[in-house]
Amino acid sequence: MSEKLDDLIIQLSGEDSKIIALGKILAESIGATEYTFFCHSVLNRTINLNRGYLTLLKDQNFIAAAPLVRLNLDSLLRIFASIQSEYDVETFARNVRRGDMIRKMRYSKKAKERLTDTKLVNLLMDIPNFKWVKQVYYAGSGYVHLSNQHFYSSIKIVDLQTVEGGILKTDKYISEDEKIAGTYYMLQSSKGIRAFIGDVLNSLK
Repeated sequence: MSEKLDDLIIQLSGEDSKIIALGKILAESIGATEYTFFCHSVLNRTINLNRGYLTLLKDQNFIAAAPLVRLNLDSLLRIFASIQSEYDVETFARNVRRGDMIRKMRYSKKAKERLTDTKLVNLLMDIPNFKWVKQVYYAGSGYVHLSNQHFYSSIKIVDLQTVEGGILKTDKYISEDEKIAGTYYMLQSSKGIRAFIGDVLNSLK
């Protein structure tokens, strides 16, 4: 394992304490509101996805870890949606709790547009440091659904005449660069979730 991957693993592990601290700040700042419970559910999902990802990565099971990158991004999109919808954050959270679909909610600045994943991804890409979102959204979906990414995770093309492969209980054919990228984007999603919740807290002060 490279020094770069080791460093990213340490940073992602360090998200645990920051996520828990943010949860406490939420409860202390705005109390037991609909939005607090919504954010707590996202933060709880995030801390456990991060934990699951790291466990699988250390167990040489990146094939199982990779879809979690897409799930973490999904949490980022949902938090972002809470500040882009036609509703205030409390109403948004209440509607989600009641089962309303975010993709059917309307964009606050253009009522004719709905908050589909595509819309949210495009809006996020307009924000500095979130240009990566679109690429990860589609690449991550490729790990959730059976795709060519699974094909290349089970073989290694040695040369024009030789292909090495097998059914193995390991991620032997996954490159270090791919693991670095996956860990980096897990970290970026986790940081983004905390940042957007922090923005809401600041706006409510």
